[in-house]
Amino acid sequence: MYRKSRITWLINSFRDYQCGCGESELCALEWYPHHKKIRNLVYRNSAKSEARQEAITLMEECTPVCRNCASKLQYGLQPFVL
Repeated sequence: MYRKSRITWLINSFRDYQCGCGESELCALEWYPHHKKIRNLVYRNSAKSEARQEAITLMEECTPVCRNCASKLQYGLQPFVL
């Protein structure tokens, strides 16, 4: 029950964003470069914890990109090229 609401909260954090390549599907986006750390902080801690505030701070420092563009960035390729 709690895990589902935490997953929903993380997915909804992308509601006002889209990737530079045009991808706007919420489940395909991630916070680059700290997505794994943010995901772990959100999934393991309640909404009122300090860890959730740390996750929000990390989100402000990150760029929302789709998984395809994130892998391009990871390997040094140029994303967002049409």
